Amino acid sequence: MKKVFHLYKTFSPYTHGGVETYIETIINSQSKFDHQILSIGNNKFSNSKRVIFKKTFNYSSDIFSLSLCKFILNEIDRENDIIHLHTPWPTMEFFLSFLNFKKIIVTYHSDIIRQKFINFFYKYITIFFLKNKANKVIATSEMYYNSSEILKRVPKTNVSIIPIGIEDLNNSVNLDKDLRENYILFIGSNRSYKGIPLLEELVRKEPKKFILIGSGLSKFNKYSNVKLYENISEEKKADLISKASILLMTSTSRNEAFGIVLVESLRSGIPIISPNLDSGVSWVNQDKLTGFIYKTGNLEDLKIKLKKIMELKFSKYKDFRYQARIRYEQNFKLNLMIENLDKIYYEIFKKLFYFP
Repeated sequence: MKKVFHLYKTFSPYTHGGVETYIETIINSQSKFDHQILSIGNNKFSNSKRVIFKKTFNYSSDIFSLSLCKFILNEIDRENDIIHLHTPWPTMEFFLSFLNFKKIIVTYHSDIIRQKFINFFYKYITIFFLKNKANKVIATSEMYYNSSEILKRVPKTNVSIIPIGIEDLNNSVNLDKDLRENYILFIGSNRSYKGIPLLEELVRKEPKKFILIGSGLSKFNKYSNVKLYENISEEKKADLISKASILLMTSTSRNEAFGIVLVESLRSGIPIISPNLDSGVSWVNQDKLTGFIYKTGNLEDLKIKLKKIMELKFSKYKDFRYQARIRYEQNFKLNLMIENLDKIYYEIFKKLFYFP
């Protein structure tokens, strides 16, 4: 079985971001390839699915491991193995730019937005790397490809759009329930781009019940209408999503490139209220079809959209639920993503071995 090494700077379950979830989903899928994660942690360990190398240093959100670089040089077959790199990861892109690996795929998850100093140098490294070293670049939505200054520099013929897919629920989804008496659900950690100040303003001014899932949100304990969860299982999270009135996203920048939580919401037929971001977020949630889109960072517009969804006739709310589930089935099922990824892996082997 052909080997695919996934390279990313952090890994699940020790960090819970969208990229980590995406990689974990791939390596546990029914792919026709043998997948393994190469990543970095505080201590080295390995098993059949992951090899974790000890950190050498980190700067800002970047991280480097000398032992990982040695492994790449000595253990990965430059002719036959596939490296599937997940970016942004500046130091790894810089390192691989000097090597002659024949099969490199890059999933470009997001631009670097906040770290202006890093981005000044990074954009030139990554443009060179994507154009000269990557056999194929994957973007998770057409909208993100069109709005990224870096991705637009890569020839369209070398880019594939493959939306992130997730496994379906084991139990059937009852879409005929009116869930609006339940709670508003937010999922996300206390990161600068998650719009936590906007969320807190809404919680203070709305008497409705809220459930928040994520780390660093302890300040919400003071609100009587909020229930917090931090470390919960995927099963518990799916259960909380399936009973929510709506899923709320308050992110404020293109750092929120896609939003796997939105897909998890669509899977359960839960309407979404999300910001008008210049990213995949505004493609995943379809305005007035699977929920509403509000002006980014605008509390008043957010409250208007929230009021709208709560005051809809039940038949229209139910339409939102059905359309959400349909959108998941047509665009975001796991088997669709894995089939498309496997096609790219095969395509690279075919080009190299049959059409030299």
